[in-house]
Amino acid sequence: MKVIVDVIAVQQPLTGVGRYEHRLAKGLENSSAVNEIKFFSTLGWLENFDYPNEQPNAGIKAPSTMSNIKSILRKNALVERMARKGFHTYRNRQFQRLTLGLEDFIFHGPNFQLMPFSGKSVVTIHDLSFLRHPEFHPKERVLFWQSEIHKVVKRADQIITDSEFQRQEIIELLDVAETSVNAVHLGVEPKFRVYSEQDCQASLDKYGLAFKAFNLVVATVEPRKNFKRLLKAFQSLPVAVRKAYPLAVVGDKGWLSDDIHQMIATLENGNEAVSLGYVDELDLPKLYSAAAIFVYPSLYEGFGLPVLEAMASGIAVLTSNTTSIPEVAGDACVLVDPLSIEDITDKWLDLLESDECRKMMSSKGQERAKLFSWEACIQNTIDVYSKLV
Repeated sequence: MKVIVDVIAVQQPLTGVGRYEHRLAKGLENSSAVNEIKFFSTLGWLENFDYPNEQPNAGIKAPSTMSNIKSILRKNALVERMARKGFHTYRNRQFQRLTLGLEDFIFHGPNFQLMPFSGKSVVTIHDLSFLRHPEFHPKERVLFWQSEIHKVVKRADQIITDSEFQRQEIIELLDVAETSVNAVHLGVEPKFRVYSEQDCQASLDKYGLAFKAFNLVVATVEPRKNFKRLLKAFQSLPVAVRKAYPLAVVGDKGWLSDDIHQMIATLENGNEAVSLGYVDELDLPKLYSAAAIFVYPSLYEGFGLPVLEAMASGIAVLTSNTTSIPEVAGDACVLVDPLSIEDITDKWLDLLESDECRKMMSSKGQERAKLFSWEACIQNTIDVYSKLV
């Protein structure tokens, strides 16, 4: 079997989709079922594929000039739309030119996008929040994907998604055959595990945190992650509890989030929160393991990878009872109504006030996390490819 993988999302700092892409690429590269593999990045082949999680600051770097260009474009909707369309058109043509004669390969686009290819194609669609909840996204992104996603599914011979919940969403919203949509759960890396206080101390010192004395959330700061209700629930906790267990926010600034950052800044001024942005890949597992509670009341998820990483790290998890999350959490997390600030607050306080409950959820979470592995994800992905051979 010969495979081409689009790895455009594998850039520092690594996002959830980037983490999936690089684990997929590494797994396929090491699989005996794959005889030859090629990696396509922004506009061409990637000769030396490095893996960002294996050493600090390794991997493909996202150029600062590109970040500056994106920032400028977001200020002008029309220019952004034209630039986005122009980039995708040029990239598609470049890919078609470079893949002439490679029709015996299977092409996999792991991040929603699927460039035109003369051979067999597979696409991974992680969620359809831009269709189900367009209010969570910038208008230009919604307009682009509401049109583009239908082109993508027409090109694809098979579709992969992260959960059975999302599989049903794709069948319903995109009107595709059930036999062409495959639910393939994501996995959790071995580095997400329980660490001792001594193991965590250097990372905690770096970010000014104390062992088992903070709440943690890991997510891009944007509306879909339900930050406003999360922060209001935190503000509803007793002052003494907020001081004893401040909120640590790991994740970069997303879209439609200025008011969220103002709320976080207010808490920071009162020494009740700290905004860490992206943290080093070597520090993130230690922060998971060192936290008292992981809080993730997201409004819509195709899978919920941070929930799985937190469970594997032995931290009690408070998360949503909707979309794909119960499929991942099982009975190993405290589930809340993400639309109810009162429900989030009450169950959050119950967890903070009960060492016994936190220990029980920690034990359940670690066992639950063992059901998910990247090895299984890779094998199930190869099984999808096999349908096309």
